[in-house]
Amino acid sequence: MSADPPPTLPAAVAFLDSQEITTTECRRCGTEISGVNGRYACPCGFVNHWSEGHNVLPTAADDPDA
Repeated sequence: MSADPPPTLPAAVAFLDSQEITTTECRRCGTEISGVNGRYACPCGFVNHWSEGHNVLPTAADDPDA
């Protein structure tokens, strides 16, 4: 007997399919860093602005747990 998947599973799969690992050079120290959809944080303290990402971030209305 197998249990049915949770109803949120299709939404989670769709979300993960839309994520892309991207790589760039840190603007502060030159280290190669990776991020998700063009958003980066480096151990040296550099973080690029959220608006520089490759896609629009979800809104609070998109949060099913809110």
